[in-house]
Amino acid sequence: MPAQEAVPSLIGQNISHLPRAAEAGRRRDGCGVPVMSRVTLGVAGVLLLGLTVLRAVECWSTDSHLEHVAGVWVAEAIDLTRGVFYRAPYGSYGYGGPRYFPLFFCVHGAAIKLFGAWRATGYALSAVSVVLLLVAVYYLTRRIGGARWLAVAACLAVLAGTSVQDALLTIREDAMAAMLNTWGVAICAGEDLGRRRMYYAAALFTLAFAVKETTVFGTAAVFLYLLLNQRRRSALHLLALTAGGYALVLAGIYLGSEGRAFEVFRLTAAGDIGLRSILVSPSSMVDAMNGYPGETILLALGTATLLSTGARNMRRIPPLLFLCTLVVTVVIFSSDGIAGNHLIDLQVASAVLVVDWAFQVGVPDFAIGASAAACLIVWLGLMVNYRSTDTVPVRAQLKDVIHVIGRTDQTILSENPLVPIVAGQQPYVIDPFSFRLMLEKRPSLGEPMWQMLHERRFAAVVLKSSHSYGSNSIRASSFVM
Repeated sequence: MPAQEAVPSLIGQNISHLPRAAEAGRRRDGCGVPVMSRVTLGVAGVLLLGLTVLRAVECWSTDSHLEHVAGVWVAEAIDLTRGVFYRAPYGSYGYGGPRYFPLFFCVHGAAIKLFGAWRATGYALSAVSVVLLLVAVYYLTRRIGGARWLAVAACLAVLAGTSVQDALLTIREDAMAAMLNTWGVAICAGEDLGRRRMYYAAALFTLAFAVKETTVFGTAAVFLYLLLNQRRRSALHLLALTAGGYALVLAGIYLGSEGRAFEVFRLTAAGDIGLRSILVSPSSMVDAMNGYPGETILLALGTATLLSTGARNMRRIPPLLFLCTLVVTVVIFSSDGIAGNHLIDLQVASAVLVVDWAFQVGVPDFAIGASAAACLIVWLGLMVNYRSTDTVPVRAQLKDVIHVIGRTDQTILSENPLVPIVAGQQPYVIDPFSFRLMLEKRPSLGEPMWQMLHERRFAAVVLKSSHSYGSNSIRASSFVM
């Protein structure tokens, strides 16, 4: 019938062996999914959502996931409130160094200026980013033709990622970059990519790049999608708009920092990247996935789905997004100091691909079952480790360290920038990891700090403790006067 034949064209399907139109319509409306599957997914979703809320309340009150990297982001935001947009490698404030792009800490700094509390504003920014990321995943799944229950399954599969959970519980940029990138892809999905949508997508891809410089796979996936579907003019238009946006971001960073940021980037970028690190980067990524069960499950399913995808179906957005994200993520893991937080975009791409494949071949039960299984496995793991990871009293430890140091006008030298921040100071070394990279290229940079250490001009030297409370703890016994 004509109405039924319109469904495949509406969702932009140009592949052979499509499901019957009536079946596709039922899946799109949520029909055709057995009640038991919905109940199973609902139970798994409620368990995971409930635990996620519980973890957020606990972790935000104890700062248990506020590790030293989060301290770097907070320090950058506080520097901005004091008129410093990227420190020089060394200057009157101490040592600069983060190779991060600025949008997240600029938004955080503006929120601190408005509301005054770096903790509350930082956690709120992370929470809003994660919620909008899940909404974007739902919208993207619907735009590519998935039924409502499949879209819900994709959202829960994303939430089951440890990288997504961690992004909610700390203060850093990962969720914001993934959210903006996913919204950009979602706007481009489907056949109705008009001029206005293209401008919106280019703006979102540019903002994602301004948050995290490696977030370029969304642009690449949409460009390939348009090119492979004989829409060369639209592909080139989007590429030009996004490239122009990227150039504006780089120009803004350079001019706003008066060149300081680029000097830092030059000294810290591509840490330890070489031919060998690139060749072993897949192994490095797999090693980093230890403790990330949700990502492991979805990556395995996504890879299997990609391998089973026919050449004609590769012209769709989900497989292209997965492939581009996988390639960029593997390259990211060739650099030194990369952790599992970089898996968040791959988790999103994997969930979307698996759900889209289930929609295409007419097996929604598979995607719903996989999502429910991932939710339950992750829920069980989080429950087992709840006390050892989510109740670490980092906020109390920070206060203990400051109490033992006592009131002082001297600078506190700390491996974790949060220690001097809580003490009301600006961190002298904003990022120890970048500090090491800078010293490797310019050893003379360390002379001012070595001199201050020799003259005992620091109130205290505070190091991270990796025992008793776990790797994210700081103890009063871990500093020397």
